[in-house]
Amino acid sequence: MIPPTKKTTANITKRALAAVMAATAFVGVPSMAADSASNATASNAGAATIDNPLRVHGTIVDVAVSNPAFSTLVTALTAANLVTTLQGPGPFTVFAPTNDAFAKVPPAVLNLLLSDTKALTNVLLYHVIGGRRDLSKAFQTRDIKTVQGQEVYAEREGNILFVNNSKVIGRPIVTDNGVIYVIDSVLLPQYR
Repeated sequence: MIPPTKKTTANITKRALAAVMAATAFVGVPSMAADSASNATASNAGAATIDNPLRVHGTIVDVAVSNPAFSTLVTALTAANLVTTLQGPGPFTVFAPTNDAFAKVPPAVLNLLLSDTKALTNVLLYHVIGGRRDLSKAFQTRDIKTVQGQEVYAEREGNILFVNNSKVIGRPIVTDNGVIYVIDSVLLPQYR
C-alpha cells in the first residue's frame, strides 16, 4: 500500500479534523477519537435516515484521510493522483467504499488495480459524479452519469439507498466541496 503523503495529511486543520471525526462516527464508520460507548451511540444516531445529511467543515479528502476506515481508499486515490482533484473546489458527489468494501474485491484484482494507474483511475472516477447530488429528496430510480463516463444505477427502498448493488451506509456527509455517500462495496465499471 502507498501511504498518504505528508502534504496530504498536513492540509487538514484541527477544526476540520474534529468535524470530520464527528461525521464519520455518525455514519457508522468508526472514528479515530471515538470510544466504544460513543461509537455505539453515534452508529445508532447515524442509522436513522439518509434524509438527514451530516454537515462538516473540510473537503472530501479531509474526511477520507482522517478516518482509518478509508485507508485503502486514500491509498488508491494517492496511487491514481486524484487527491489534489478531490481537494479542489468541486463540487463532487463521491461514493466512498470503506476498507471492508475493498476487502470484498478479490486480492488479485485489487493488487492489479493498485499496480495499474490507468485502470485504478477508471474505477475511482466511476465513484465520482460532477456536482453536488442529493439522492435523498424527491427520489426516483435513475441512472446517473459518473466522471468516468459510464452510469451508475441509483435506487431507494424506504430509507435505504443503493448504488448499483452497493448499499449506502448511514447518513450522507456534506463537505465544503461536495457530498459523500459511504458504500459497502466497490463499484466496478463495465469493460467493453
